[in-house]
Amino acid sequence: MKSLKVSLILGTMLITGGCWDEVNLQDVTYISAIGVDYVDEHFVVYAQMISFGVIAKQEGAPPPGSPIWVGKHEGDTNLAAIFNLMDSSQYKLSLNHLKSVVIHERAFSEIEQIIDSLNRLSSTRFNSLVFGTKTDINDLFTMDMLFNKTPLTTPLYAPHIENNQNSYVVPMTLQTLVRGALEPAMTVKLPSLSLLPDDWENNKKMLKFLTINGTFLFNEKKSAGFVSREKSKGLIWTSEGFKRSLVPIRVDDQRASVIIDSAKSKIKVKWDNNKPQFVLKTSLTGHLIEASTDFTDQELRSHVEQVVKAQLEDTYLKGLAMNADLYDLEHELYRHKNKEWKRLVQEEWKPGPKDLIIEVKCRITKESELRSKSELQLHT
Repeated sequence: MKSLKVSLILGTMLITGGCWDEVNLQDVTYISAIGVDYVDEHFVVYAQMISFGVIAKQEGAPPPGSPIWVGKHEGDTNLAAIFNLMDSSQYKLSLNHLKSVVIHERAFSEIEQIIDSLNRLSSTRFNSLVFGTKTDINDLFTMDMLFNKTPLTTPLYAPHIENNQNSYVVPMTLQTLVRGALEPAMTVKLPSLSLLPDDWENNKKMLKFLTINGTFLFNEKKSAGFVSREKSKGLIWTSEGFKRSLVPIRVDDQRASVIIDSAKSKIKVKWDNNKPQFVLKTSLTGHLIEASTDFTDQELRSHVEQVVKAQLEDTYLKGLAMNADLYDLEHELYRHKNKEWKRLVQEEWKPGPKDLIIEVKCRITKESELRSKSELQLHT
């Protein structure tokens, strides 16, 4: 009997063993980025796929031809559009390596449905990057790459590269987008992806490079508008992901440039007749990298503080004009003065132009050899 039982067990193991769900890699195509538009009450989905030939480490020149393929289809829902796209593919499409999601501003009215549908796919992850855009998604997904390198180094997949060189808003994931949207009194700042107009060319052909050109604002899960990067420079100094930025100084014919290496901002609340008064304190450290004349450290600090304070004030007022609280002052009350916040909500209170005091302090930590002499003068 024991021998019979052992034989039955071994036989069962032989029958049930094996990789029945094995998938051949050559039969699968991995979608690396998805774009969602909304046109004529239909969802339009774009899928970008990248050739493995430009992802793997190679010796010599990259393979000829474009490494990017873009698919497009529409449907009555976001998932329907994705599955319709799968029907038109010659291979099995997989979302297991989805890295980025781009949502056109026309689809912002359906953003909850878009995020919910992506969450319902077991293959997607909430650590995927997410962007908004005003640009045609097909143009974004067929962008150019410097030296024909992998697209994975572009802002669509690696926005931290651009942010580390010249900081702006922190790159956002689906997780941080959902978390911010659920927070009361929070203004969500969704980075906007666009194309550089005329900055780069190759063999007299203008190249389409990606960049972050501003941010889309959301209040209580609803779109509050768009603010360009040029008109929201104050967000640079309040960003938790700040790495580096340059402050140009111009006083009459005197010019200089200071690199800011560190920027930290804190908000404190004071009260006046049961009304909040906010103080935004920004601390900067930086060093001089070029100057057309001799500036003292005190002059440098003063000029930098004036420039940064003006940017912070201008950005705050731009937000108020759009009914948006760009520095999340009201959220600060919700977090730390919740009882008072609830009272102010009943009174329909909102931050106003005079409710914010901005204080900027700068410290110059490095002396520059080029304070008043050019490199040529120093070595002749």
